[in-house]
Amino acid sequence: MDKSHPKNTPQRQNWRSMLKARPVRNTAATTRENDENQLCVVVKTQKPRYMFPPISWFVPYNPQREVILDGVGKQLWLWCDGQRDVEEIIDLFKDKYQLSFHEAKTGVTDYFKKLVQRGVLAVVMDKD
Repeated sequence: MDKSHPKNTPQRQNWRSMLKARPVRNTAATTRENDENQLCVVVKTQKPRYMFPPISWFVPYNPQREVILDGVGKQLWLWCDGQRDVEEIIDLFKDKYQLSFHEAKTGVTDYFKKLVQRGVLAVVMDKD
């Protein structure tokens, strides 16, 4: 019996729960399309606590962040409707771009991670 690949390792369970999570667009974000088939997502930012005079005199503060999504990012954004889970989106991406599941999973999850860090997406995990 090979014990190097047990079926229910914590890492495998984490991937399963991640695949069942639902990416949701930031409801406070606004979007606009440009001429190059790109989508600009505008997210409001909170002013950091350290932004007070004299620091605020020298360090500019922008009350919003713009994230430009190319055609692929735009398609992923549209699929993040709160109804589809990550696995479904990976399957759609895999089929659209003719990739293996693993290739699609790597690309989609990395992209989602960046969008979450930028405040564009949130990931909702089921309680189960």
